[in-house]
Formats: sequence, structure tokens, C-alpha cells
Amino acid sequence: MFPPIKYGSSSVRKYLLLLFLSLSCPWLQAQLSPDTLATNQLETIQVKAQKIQKPWLKSAISSYTLSTELKEQLPQNSLQELLVNVPSIFSMNANNRAQDLRISVRGFGSRAAFGVRGVKFIVDGIPETTTDGQGQLDNLNLGIIQSIEVMNNGSSAFYGNASGGVINISTTDESAFQNQQHFTELGLGFQSFEGQLYQLTTGQKLGKTSLILHASHQQSEGYREQSDFQSTNVNIRLIHQLSDHSKIEGIFNYMDSPTADDPGGVNLMAFDSIPRSARDRNVQFEAGEAISQLKTSLRYTSRFFDKLDFQTYGFYSRRDFFGKLPFSNSGIIDLRRDFAGHGSSLSGQLKRRSLQWKWYAGYEWSLQNDERQRFVNMDGAQGAATLDQTEKFGNIGLFLLNDFTIGQWIVNAALRYDNNQIEAVDAFLSDGDNSGEIDLDDVNYSVGVAYQINQRQSIFASVSTSFETPTLNELSNNPTGGGLNPALAPQQATHFELGFKGFLPTQGRFQLTAFFIRSKDELLPFEIEQFPGRTFFRNIGRSDRLGAELFYQQNFHPLISLQTNWAVHQFTFEEYILDGEDFNGNRLPGTPNFQGNINLLLTPLARLHINLQNQSIGKIYTNDGNSEAQDSRSITSISIKYILEKDQFRFMPYIGINNLFKTKYADNIRINAFGQRYYEAAPDLFVYGGIRVRFAK
Repeated sequence: MFPPIKYGSSSVRKYLLLLFLSLSCPWLQAQLSPDTLATNQLETIQVKAQKIQKPWLKSAISSYTLSTELKEQLPQNSLQELLVNVPSIFSMNANNRAQDLRISVRGFGSRAAFGVRGVKFIVDGIPETTTDGQGQLDNLNLGIIQSIEVMNNGSSAFYGNASGGVINISTTDESAFQNQQHFTELGLGFQSFEGQLYQLTTGQKLGKTSLILHASHQQSEGYREQSDFQSTNVNIRLIHQLSDHSKIEGIFNYMDSPTADDPGGVNLMAFDSIPRSARDRNVQFEAGEAISQLKTSLRYTSRFFDKLDFQTYGFYSRRDFFGKLPFSNSGIIDLRRDFAGHGSSLSGQLKRRSLQWKWYAGYEWSLQNDERQRFVNMDGAQGAATLDQTEKFGNIGLFLLNDFTIGQWIVNAALRYDNNQIEAVDAFLSDGDNSGEIDLDDVNYSVGVAYQINQRQSIFASVSTSFETPTLNELSNNPTGGGLNPALAPQQATHFELGFKGFLPTQGRFQLTAFFIRSKDELLPFEIEQFPGRTFFRNIGRSDRLGAELFYQQNFHPLISLQTNWAVHQFTFEEYILDGEDFNGNRLPGTPNFQGNINLLLTPLARLHINLQNQSIGKIYTNDGNSEAQDSRSITSISIKYILEKDQFRFMPYIGINNLFKTKYADNIRINAFGQRYYEAAPDLFVYGGIRVRFAK
């Protein structure tokens, strides 16, 4: 049923096999002290993204909690560097800053024209994904990411619209002080293609108040022609402990990216012969974008009567976007986005003999207001207006979550109702009034059951639902003119999974999961001849997604540890016939049929840390017809850091090479692009390094 796994390089294959066999030798495992580590893991690994916090082993839904320790010796260009350790996540486009990182979870999000689509992002308890389901990560400070948690299954019962998966990120908080009153971290990095990275993080603690400031600046000429970018980011977090059981925190974030050029996609011939070249029309029309964004949030948490936990938050963000697309008519976009929201919740628990019941109830409200204008692109100069409309997307969601523990049985159940109101007000009336409204209601559920076999392992099964409304950008890209595209409908899916997870008696943990997802009204991108380079969307009948995932982490020795994950997928179209062409049984484009990652962490000396990584990615089809595909590939990387510490001072130089064996591959696939312009080449070799310094008092 599943395709065989193949590697792109026989030498790499043999090298990794020998490494793995040598690390599995019994003499290494004999040096372990299993009971201590297993106990510590059971106590410390917690699941937070499901809103009811619980030990990972007692969750009836598959999830992954990632350590971010390796980020110190990584280039910190994109979230892809950390998410590669999750088997359910596939990401592309880490090098085109105008299109942003594209992330998919079990295929949800793979169709995004740019940024993150269909996957919910939460940062420090505040939604990063907008009301309509679109998310950009250009304002995310990678240097201060503290932990990442991923929910793989349909999560609309927890988070509403566009929750085919959830990525919950926590950044540096008051725990960073480590019983100190002040710390400062400085970073200076260099990268291939004139890349530069400057970082500053400083914190000050005054009594019950903690202040953390992070600032960074990054710029590069990029690997391909016309791929320059630069970005400056500032993040301020203020945390005040009101009492032992309550605190309030505010976050201010500002991002300015005046340049992010778009080299565009090219056909297979250009990709093979001149991979660093940009598409000629992208150069002609000066394709790219300029963005600035400001976001503020306030969150309050408190505990009452030692039984009830109350949380409430509010946020506002303003995003100004100016983009140039590689065509004339409507080829310039001027967008001002206001995004605001508020939510509150109350949770508690009740114990009666062998029954423990935890509950979590609340509401979330958000409003997105896009003022969108389009103009003629006159070889990079702004011409006459072609569209002027205000688009609004409002949501109110009510949810109830339950967690029951009866002996060795755990039952998770969640229910949520969402009301979405979408409106377009047309101010460009020369072609008629294209104003319109759309109301979309939806009810979603999630039920999971787990059985804890013993103190270290459990099995689980779950069924859940998800839904994705079209985004405002997708709705406004109307092939018939202005206003909203009335032909687009929400995509809905039902998710089934069965899994086995636990801790090993030899300093390790694992999770093995099988899943099946049936999705209807799948939203897929396409281009038309009149607007080459502009992405439109349409619904198809349904798709079926079948897969298996494995995550395995093992500490073989104090000096050697291994982390690996693998996934095998079969994502196919069903009931999909377009213009007389039958696509039934074809694979979903933009997703690999398998993927895997191996991280081998070595500490041959107390201060020297080496990370060897090999990522394997299967065949990726470029269009719905499966007429063209990128073959499977294997990418090997190495990074090294050396730590010097004395008292409260830490000095750490680092260096790394990505794509060590110069594998040729496309970093991004533009699905269904007109003219077979599917490919954006990745760097054949990427070298980086730098210095990080920390001092505290």
C-alpha cells in the first residue's frame, strides 16, 4: 500500500546505517540508569496545547513536545530548522522570504500560496493565525523560542477554524533568570550569500516584575537572483506576579521588513540548467513585498479557591503590506490589516474515588479587517487602480473540554461551536457593486480514549473533526472580478488515529501512530493564463489521507544520543473530475509520500557539541494531474558549537554546513503553476557560523 523508502545517496545510506548499528551496541546500553530517567521524563513532559494540561503519557491524542536546545548552533533562518523533528510536519520555502515558510501537518496547509494555511499557530497563549486561517511567521523571534508543542490531528474542537493541526510556541519567560536578577545575550552570525544576523536579548528582574527585551536584524542577498531580504524585529515581554496564584503579562512585538524580493518559480529546464536564476517576469515586474507589523497583547491568569483557574486575554495587531506580483493587471497589492481578539476561560477539577474529572470551558472572539487595494503593475511602477474593497471576517467560538481518568483509562472529549461572518464592501464601483456577505456556522468535536498499560506505556485512539473556511485572500482572488468568490466553500475533514507511546527502560521515548483522514470540498490552488503568477482556488470532491508516523528518541550514552522520526503517507484524491479529466486516485501535490529525519548528537568533549543530521524526503508531485514530480532526496547537514563558561559568563562559537553533499532539489514547489513553473531551487551548499555570548548577575 505504501511506497518503498529510498535514499538519494548510497554513500549517505551506508554511513547512517553503520552509525546506527554502532550506537545500538549492547555495551553502550549497559551503561544506562533507566529508572531515574524514566521517572524524570514522566514528571516533566507535559501536554499544554490541549488546554487541559496533563502528562504526555496520559493524553489520548498524538502530540510532540520539542526541545529547542539545538537552536544555539543553527542559523535561525526559519522555524523549519526545529520542526524537522516532527514526523507529521512537512515544510517548504525556507529561502523565499516573500512567500514565507509553508507548513503542512498531515497534508493540511500544503496548498498555501504563501505562509501558513490550515494550521493554527499560538504564541505565548495568543493566536498568531488570523481569523480567516492565514498565518505569517515573519514576526516570530526564533532566538527566544523556549519550547514547541505540536498537535497532529484535527483540532477545531479546541481552536476553531483552520486547525488541521496546532503548533503551540512558548518564548523566553521569567524562568530564564535562573535565580539571577539580570542577564544579557548577544549573537553575531554570518551566512552564505552575504547573510548577516545580529541578536540581543536582555532581561531584568525587579521584585515580582520581569522584563525581557529581544531585538534582531537579519539580511541576505539570497541564493537566487532577486531574492534579497532584510528584516528587523523587536519583542518586549513584561510579567508581573500579582500573588502566588495570579499574574499579568504584556507583550509588544514590532517587525519591519522593507525588502523581500520574490524570484518566482521556473520550469524544469531552467531549474536543471540555471537554478540560481529568477523568472524573467518576476525581474521585469520587480516582484516582492514590503511589510511592517505591530502586535500587542495582555494576558491575566489566576487561581481561585485552589480549584478554579481563570484566564483572559486580549490582543491587537496592525499589518501593512505592499506587494508586487509578476503581471500587469492587478499586479500591485496595498493591504492594511487590523486583527484583534479576546478570550476567557475557566477550568477546574473534581475527584471522587477512582474518578478524576478535569474540565475547561470558555469563549474566543476575533475580528479581522482587511482594506485591500489593487493596481496595475507597470514594470514595477504603480498604475491605475483595479480594486478597492474592505473585507471583514468575524468569529465567535464557544467550547467545552473534558478529561476523565478512571483507573488506567483516560477519556478526552471536546465540543466547540463557531460562527463566522464574512463581508466585502466594494468601494471600486466602476465595474459595479460587488459587495457581499457570507455566514458560516460549524460544530466540531474530538473524542480520545487511552489505556495506560503500565507506568511507562499507553495506547490511544481518537476521532476528531476540522474545518477550514477560505481565507479573505482566497475569497478576494475571484476569477470573475471583484468582491468575494461565491463558489468557494469550507473544507471539512474527519480524523481517525490509533497510537502506542511511552518511555523505554533505556533512556528513551517513542510514539507510533497510524491515521486516516477523509476530507471533503478540499481547497486547491491553480493559475489561469490571463493572470500567470496569481493564485486562485477551487473546491474538489474529497481526499483520503492514510499514513503512519514514528518518533523515537534515545540516549545511548552521556556522550551520544539519537533522535529520529519517520512518516509514510498516501494522500489521494477521490471524486475529483475537472473539465472532463479524472484525477481520482492521484496523489495530493505538494506533499511527499514519505519523510524521515535523523539527528545524531555527539559530545566527544565536555565543551564540544556536534549534531549530524540527515533528512530524507520522498517524491513530491507538482500538480493535480501528477504529470510531473520532484524525485526523492536526502540532505545531510552538520553543526558544531564549543562552550566556554566561567562564573556567570558564557562564550559560544558555532559553525555549520547545510546540504553537505550538495544535493540538488527544489526548496519550494508552486502547486499547479501555469506554464509548469513549479520549482524554486534550494542552495546547493549553505555555510553559517557565529558567536553567542551570555553574562548574568
